[in-house]
Amino acid sequence: MKYFLSALLAIGLSIAAAPSFAADARNVNVVNETGYAIKFLGFNAPDDGLDEWDNELDKVLQNQTSTYVEFDEDDEGCVWNIRVDWQNYDEAVLWKNVNLCKITALRLRYDPGTKTTSFIAE
Repeated sequence: MKYFLSALLAIGLSIAAAPSFAADARNVNVVNETGYAIKFLGFNAPDDGLDEWDNELDKVLQNQTSTYVEFDEDDEGCVWNIRVDWQNYDEAVLWKNVNLCKITALRLRYDPGTKTTSFIAE
């Protein structure tokens, strides 16, 4: 019994000493409601300009599907620009100054007639 309690105490201390890995407030589920397949989904901070982007997709994001985007501690700030490139369309589309710290899901929308972007934040 003495060894059992010692082992239990050691396990408890190791758990208490482990860092907590809480989800980043900017992590977001992106839902494609644009009507088009997306081949590129990029995020950048407004101060980075519009030339630096990394694709967050491993594969094409079809219309009415979603992907989860995770940020790491090197990323700073809550407000981000979002760029989308369509699979069969050469023009990039931007959503500017989106505060990701206030939402958990982002439904991207696009009107091809007026070339207007919008989103619904959840």
